[in-house]
Amino acid sequence: MVRSHKSQAFIAFLVALGIILGNLLLPGTNLSPAFAQAKFKDVKDHWAQACIEDLADKKIITGYYEDGTFRPNRPVSRAEFAAMLRKAFPDAKTVRNPITFVDIPTNYWGFQAIREVYQTGFMSGYSGSIFNPTLNISRWQVLVALTSGLKYTPTGPAAEILDATFEDVREIPEPVRNAIAAAAEKQLVVNYPAVKQLEPTRNATRAEVATFLCQAVAKPGQTALVPSQYVAQVPPNVGPPRTTEISELEKVRAEFSFVREAENAKNMRIKIIRDGQTLLEEPVLIPTRSLVDYPDRKPSEEVSEGRFLSLRVRDFDGDKEPEVLAELVSTKSGSNCCNYSFIYRYDSATKKYTHIKHFWGNVSYEIVDFGKNDIPEFKSLDGRFAEAFTSYADSRLPLQIWQYRQGKMQDVTKQYPVEVYTNSCELWLESNKRLSENKEAKGVFAAYMANQYVLGQQVESWLLLERVYQGRDRTEFFGKLREFLVNTGYATK
Repeated sequence: MVRSHKSQAFIAFLVALGIILGNLLLPGTNLSPAFAQAKFKDVKDHWAQACIEDLADKKIITGYYEDGTFRPNRPVSRAEFAAMLRKAFPDAKTVRNPITFVDIPTNYWGFQAIREVYQTGFMSGYSGSIFNPTLNISRWQVLVALTSGLKYTPTGPAAEILDATFEDVREIPEPVRNAIAAAAEKQLVVNYPAVKQLEPTRNATRAEVATFLCQAVAKPGQTALVPSQYVAQVPPNVGPPRTTEISELEKVRAEFSFVREAENAKNMRIKIIRDGQTLLEEPVLIPTRSLVDYPDRKPSEEVSEGRFLSLRVRDFDGDKEPEVLAELVSTKSGSNCCNYSFIYRYDSATKKYTHIKHFWGNVSYEIVDFGKNDIPEFKSLDGRFAEAFTSYADSRLPLQIWQYRQGKMQDVTKQYPVEVYTNSCELWLESNKRLSENKEAKGVFAAYMANQYVLGQQVESWLLLERVYQGRDRTEFFGKLREFLVNTGYATK
């Protein structure tokens, strides 16, 4: 938060003390505001009526029992906003441990909501361990809370986004400009009546908070609940020029845009349009570290930066619904690494696109229709064998064949014994040639043995290898190879 530390900290202390004493001396007065349900007689013909009534139907916001009003122009306290956030995002994941706020007793009406919005990253303390629940929340604070909890970051320079979108940029506190820029890009910002006037430091009204929440929880293709003329729009030409690659098939169109820097791409975004409706538009984030050792582990950090290879729309699983495939390379994961396939799949139940990030390591692939049935396979190599037994240049990799089915990549190498056998023959010939020339052959033998396990011919292949390879390190090599084949799933203990 941005504040005048001395004066506001003192005020916060007095507020905290008042709440604590009030709960000790008058425990019966610790009640939540009296709220009632929709419909509200004071929002008829209000500019935010549709949004307010929709959120009330979903029980995200409520009105006042005593007179059936919503009071759209009333300010919102930090505790009230916490309660709204908890209802708007009930499935938000915990990102940090709870803390004890000295001014939030366990019997305070908003205790659980405040605790949860802190744990999920939406809100933080006002000053250290003080939450200041009765303090009215400003417009910029609402937007920062939403971008923090939803993990939004701007895809372009914040200064350029803000200058092009708002006329009162100088009023936005410097430390939160990135968050406000992200909120603008995600179309969370609603400015009534002047769409280019953010008024960031003004207290947010109940109607304004409702519209921010409507924009945050809106689903692709949903009928707009907030009048579009009041939703802040970032001009499309903000920032450096963007390159856009397009691929389409039947009713699906994919657009992949980025800022080109030499051979690399930055600020990558993907947009998928189905039947004329934009169902996905989001940044593309690539992991910054190699997943060779733990391909299923979620990466700790991702960036919208890498190398763009290609974009294609094709039915990869034979369900008559085209998928979108983006081929990308990480430029932040060290040498000889790393290739990724981002595959976006349409979910007819939710009418949304979801995606997987398949990690290929230091190898690529080719798309081959082995079955001649218009359902392609991904022919690749197992990159885990690179540098496992020798240098990268002398390493050889066993064959791998993958299929994309029901939103997952499946290793189906065993279903193609002819292709595996062909690859094994090539590796065996190369290994013998290397031995005859006194060259390093352990990397070739390792790939050969992996293929033989796939074919179920490991017993006779070990006998053959033990007869052929007579290097001084044969005992060590054989032991290491057996262990490696177990660890990579080719063999069992």
